[in-house]
Amino acid sequence: MKFNSDVTTLIALFAIVSPITSLPVFLNLTSEMTKTQRRITALKTAAVAGLTLIIAYFLGDIILRSLSIDMNSFRIAGAFVICAYGWSMVMGKKPREVKAAPAGAAVVPLAIPMMAGPGAIATVIALGNNANGIVQISNMVIILALSALTGILLLAAEPVEHMLGENGLMVVTRIFGLLLLAIGISTVISAISSAFPGLAA
Repeated sequence: MKFNSDVTTLIALFAIVSPITSLPVFLNLTSEMTKTQRRITALKTAAVAGLTLIIAYFLGDIILRSLSIDMNSFRIAGAFVICAYGWSMVMGKKPREVKAAPAGAAVVPLAIPMMAGPGAIATVIALGNNANGIVQISNMVIILALSALTGILLLAAEPVEHMLGENGLMVVTRIFGLLLLAIGISTVISAISSAFPGLAA
């Protein structure tokens, strides 16, 4: 039973982190990098996302409370970042920060908030609040396994790019840019509705 529960938790977190849908973003942000830089960025993204989720698992609720940050405010802030990058993808713009600091894309927006976003952070905070002992260890293993899967998928982005070609990648990038905009706007609406229940009535 515990194994089934762990598998369910891993699948749920994988769906929320959604590294597969982040591949076009990764390819767009790393388009001017060398192969070595892209691989390093993929591994850094997976590591930073995993570390962020581990910190959130143990300290997320404490940090947000100590800074008097409401979870809905955190969700809206993350949604704005997602919308900004979604818009740049739809318009076919190349992020300037990639040219200045190639490794910077691994932290923002790839690891945060694309993968370790408000939804994933809220999920691991909830897991941490209801866990102790062996359950905590199994949850840590799940987060580490998710980070490893993320790294593997991002490393596979290069063959995906070759398969799609320049035109195919452009189409996929703009489609996913629209999806990012929709996700960001949906997150804002959901957070506002949660903060002000009367507006949803």
